[in-house]
Amino acid sequence: MLDKAIIGKRLRKQREYFGMTREEFAEKADISWQFLAEIENGSKGMSAETLYKICTEFNLSADHLLLGKENLSNASTPCVALLSKVPPGCTSYLEDILKAYLRTIEVIKKNE
Repeated sequence: MLDKAIIGKRLRKQREYFGMTREEFAEKADISWQFLAEIENGSKGMSAETLYKICTEFNLSADHLLLGKENLSNASTPCVALLSKVPPGCTSYLEDILKAYLRTIEVIKKNE
C-alpha cells in the first residue's frame, strides 16, 4: 500500500530542492497549489496522470517519489554518472554548489 504521507514528504523535498514555492511548482505541474499542499501533507494522493506530469516537468523519478528508490547505476548522461560517484558525506556540499549555479543561470536568463 502506498503511504501518501511519505510520498508527499518526498515531493515537498524535491520542490524545496528546486527552490520553488508551492504556487510556482503547482503552476508548472498544471495543478492547483491547494492540491499540491494536500499531496505534500499526505491528505490526498495523486492520479497517475498527475504523477506523470510532475515527473516529466521536473525530470523526477516516479520510483523515487513512490518507493524512495534512487538508481543512478544505469546513468543515462555523463552528468548523472558523475553525480553517482560523489561520496555520501559530500552530497550536501555539491547540492549547495548546484543550487547556486542554477540560481545564477536563472538570473542570467531573466536579464537576457
